[in-house]
Amino acid sequence: MPNIKRVGPAAVPEDAEQVMIPMRDGVRLAADVYLDGPPRTGPAVLVRLPYDKNGAYCFMPEIGRYFLARGYNVVVQDVRGKFRSEGATEFALHEADDGYDTIQWVTEQPWCDGDVVMWGDSYYGYTAIAAAISGHPALKAISPRVTGSQLSTVLEYGDGTRDVEQTSRKFYYASHYVDADRYEWEPDWNRRPLRDTFERFFDRLGRRSANFDGEFEGESRFVPPPLKALLASPPVPALYTIGWFDNCAVWSWHDVRALSRDPGWASRLHLRLEAIDHENYRLGDAPIAPHDDHADDADALERMLPGYLDPAVEFFDAVLGRSGDLAALPRVRYEVCHGEWSQSDAWPPREASGLEYHLSADPFPSLTAEAVPETSVLRWVHDPSDLVPSAGPNPFAVLFDWPDLASAGQRPDVLRCTGPAAGADLDLVGAATLLLRLKAPAGAHVHARLLDLAPDGRAFLIAGGQVRLDVPLAGEEAVVDLQSVAYRLRAGHRLALDIMSSDFPYFVAEGADGADPWTSPSGEPATREITVGGPRSSCLRIGRWHPEHLRRAPERDGDTS
Repeated sequence: MPNIKRVGPAAVPEDAEQVMIPMRDGVRLAADVYLDGPPRTGPAVLVRLPYDKNGAYCFMPEIGRYFLARGYNVVVQDVRGKFRSEGATEFALHEADDGYDTIQWVTEQPWCDGDVVMWGDSYYGYTAIAAAISGHPALKAISPRVTGSQLSTVLEYGDGTRDVEQTSRKFYYASHYVDADRYEWEPDWNRRPLRDTFERFFDRLGRRSANFDGEFEGESRFVPPPLKALLASPPVPALYTIGWFDNCAVWSWHDVRALSRDPGWASRLHLRLEAIDHENYRLGDAPIAPHDDHADDADALERMLPGYLDPAVEFFDAVLGRSGDLAALPRVRYEVCHGEWSQSDAWPPREASGLEYHLSADPFPSLTAEAVPETSVLRWVHDPSDLVPSAGPNPFAVLFDWPDLASAGQRPDVLRCTGPAAGADLDLVGAATLLLRLKAPAGAHVHARLLDLAPDGRAFLIAGGQVRLDVPLAGEEAVVDLQSVAYRLRAGHRLALDIMSSDFPYFVAEGADGADPWTSPSGEPATREITVGGPRSSCLRIGRWHPEHLRRAPERDGDTS
């Protein structure tokens, strides 16, 4: 039985005033207001989060003071149903309306000059996007980090494939969205069916999560408004920050690609692409030593805050005309892993790599610059009883432990293709897309990891992607979106690609015969095949190719190979 720790609200700091802000339906939401004494009239930074406005996890008091010291009045609010706020605990349902009503309240305060900007990570970045959907005219800019408008949903791609569900979605409902408090516990990921470990948790807790139960009641109502709602809203300047190692980057890129094609939003969109994971650990510090852990070390947090918050301050100052020139700010700033920062006017940048690596089977699985003329087949056997382990214990903090993935390539259920050693430093920059001529049934999963293979044999993650087949493939092309990369493959290092059918427990495993993996037992071992070589070789592309340009509607009548 799991050990459960219940975490309630922490104390309100002495330098903040807690207020209860009424929503349109009479529910009151708790917020801390940070003001200078005596208060000055000026713009306000609003942050709305479900993780406790006073708790240690998100260090909101330190963030409130940081913005306040830079000329902004600050409001930090517990979202509806969480910690000190009233109302039902319901994921994503109320954030647009509650965001609108909170902005309205802020503009009515004597210390607000009528301008509101919003900042936040993850769910509290999502609440900034939801407020933009609400269309309140006082919202002048948003700075969402490591998040997207479709946060936690399973994206469908329209070509007979969809993303693979992250287990963190339902675990989130069973930890953060049971009631007003937070519950810390560890699932037993070895139990089958997968839902069973959660049922044992709820039995021990003596209460349930309506959000979790909604996952098994047909179409869940606990989902964000569709992306088209954001596209239809009045555009505001937006600074999206995306982490190269963030497990939520799939939703960030989903937004950014759509916003970049929209005439109204495209001209207001700015990007910051960093070598961070979801918990804001940096590649340059990985693995994280105790003195660099901002979650536990006050000095590390103090060192982290400028790089964390200054980009938003610079952006908000330029939007509001306080300092700087918005037109002069780079549209895209990106950090090359193991390299330097660069900037461009679009993503992918004009200097994107334009690289193509072909999968080859002869004499061993490899990545080659040219496709071999003859076709051949690469195979692996997916064994549901022995799933491929994920890259570390915490999907949100992959850089904290930063494990060596070399041993995964020795598994019989992992197909590792290795390229030649780089003769000089090689920058991999742009969208990364894997095209596979695949033979697999409906319900099959394909996971891919792009790796940096060091001269000493260690292997480290560059990027990853995954798809679930909704239709069977018999040699047709499947597109696996690895999102985007900016990575320096140093001289002597090799590029490697792992392909497999599981990545657990970050992602749900395949269900037996395509059934729901949460409620079905494990299936039987199954062979998967990829056709390589020939005129339509399976390949990896890095550059200006967008995956949506490469996808096509499924062809169900016959083999098109």
